[in-house]
Amino acid sequence: MPIYELINPSDPYSFEAPNLKIAAAAVVMLSPAFGARRCGDDVEECTPILFGWEDWLSEHGIDESWVAQHRAEIADALDSFLIGDYTRRQDVVDMLDMLSPDKREEWRARRQDRHRSSLNQIGKTAYEYARRIRRALTPA
Repeated sequence: MPIYELINPSDPYSFEAPNLKIAAAAVVMLSPAFGARRCGDDVEECTPILFGWEDWLSEHGIDESWVAQHRAEIADALDSFLIGDYTRRQDVVDMLDMLSPDKREEWRARRQDRHRSSLNQIGKTAYEYARRIRRALTPA
């Protein structure tokens, strides 16, 4: 799956998304002041940073209906946020894969707190949004 880098004035983050539209939807939920750039290849896929989101989303057909149809993919993208740059991501993913499911979230949260230099808790916010989206998807 493609890896994206969060463009923001705070700590570096990377995340997975199947395409730029899903990446954009996840990023704009966190903040319209952020952007995303695809990593690991020569593709120049980027989203707006600070200004231009409204036009960009409209040009790409991303509206409330589109978001509703892609909620699960957006939640997956949000849940894949990891603090650190693209080059260190695979080591973190490998560690998470070695942990039991009940320990993964705890380890990820502790790592987030150890590596975060900003008061802006981007990862924690992304994980919370992912949980809320999944709750809304689950029938009562």
